[in-house]
Amino acid sequence: MPNSRSKAPTPDALRTAEDAIATVAKQVKFTIAEYPVSLYVNRFTDDENDRYFVPEYQRKLAWNDEQKSQFIESLLVGLPIPFMFFYQTAGGRMEIVDGSQRMRAMRAFLKENLRLRELTLIPELNGFQFEHLPTDRKNKLEDVTIRTIILDTETDPSTRAEMFARINRTGTIANEAEIRRGSIPGPVTELIKELAESDQFVEMTPLTEKAINQREREELVTRFFAYTNTNETENGRFPGYRDRPKKFLYDYLKSANQLAEASPDSIREMRQEFEQMLTFVQNTFENRFQKSERGRTIPRVRFEAISVGSALALREQPDLRITPEEVATRMVDADFDRVVVSDGANVRSKLEGRIDLIKSILLAQ
Repeated sequence: MPNSRSKAPTPDALRTAEDAIATVAKQVKFTIAEYPVSLYVNRFTDDENDRYFVPEYQRKLAWNDEQKSQFIESLLVGLPIPFMFFYQTAGGRMEIVDGSQRMRAMRAFLKENLRLRELTLIPELNGFQFEHLPTDRKNKLEDVTIRTIILDTETDPSTRAEMFARINRTGTIANEAEIRRGSIPGPVTELIKELAESDQFVEMTPLTEKAINQREREELVTRFFAYTNTNETENGRFPGYRDRPKKFLYDYLKSANQLAEASPDSIREMRQEFEQMLTFVQNTFENRFQKSERGRTIPRVRFEAISVGSALALREQPDLRITPEEVATRMVDADFDRVVVSDGANVRSKLEGRIDLIKSILLAQ
């Protein structure tokens, strides 16, 4: 009978793994604090301008009055409350990474006359506002403490982004595009937002309301620039890509913002290349980025292949002209639809393969 036990890691592998753990652990710097409800509310008079504030990528995430009421009910009866999660900015303000809905619920009840509703544990309080509670109950509620993890300003930005994503995997999700927008401000981030909202791009990328709210168009624009501008570098193709686009896209955007701040003209050039690509795709591909004429989704793998492949072809041949009929025929001959399937889509070889296929189709290589 074959030995089913897996091979044990070598001593070198164990040392390498331990070093990796130690390196990442050093990047995570935080303290744990415990404050009363009254302090949280007094430092959070509105979403954007007070000492505690909600980052842009979370401002659309909000509980309804029933959810707010049930959280207040939990505080009143002493149920355990999960940690909140803040990031302390260089200016000393607190960005609410996880907990904005709870913060809003506390503010709504204590300061904004929220009327409790749909309570399950103490339905006798349905219809009550904070002012209706006896003084001793008000005091007890204001003195309830909630623990908060506070990330230090020195915490590595990529580590912060990863933690943002992990914390927001439950409940209402703050997706990758929202996280990048909130944690990596800069000229390229603003350009991505601008282009994602441009009339031409919106018209060419029909999406569901859910995808729009999740900033899918910003995700697509980010992928276009990341793959186009790292296709050929002194460190090779897509340096740092490890079959995980999340970290690759984060690192690219961070670097691109820094380069754009040093070279403002690059923003104009990036905008021009993106708009030229859109016009070319509009005139050259029968269904543009869609799989079919009436499609209401834009598969990322298809968008990456067509947008980046077209841009790279135009870099080699700026006056490239080819009819939609010819492109459609070549795509069928090359079995393009089979290439852009989602299985293993982020594997490096498949990413490179689908981009190169469109480029070769356009240049007849």
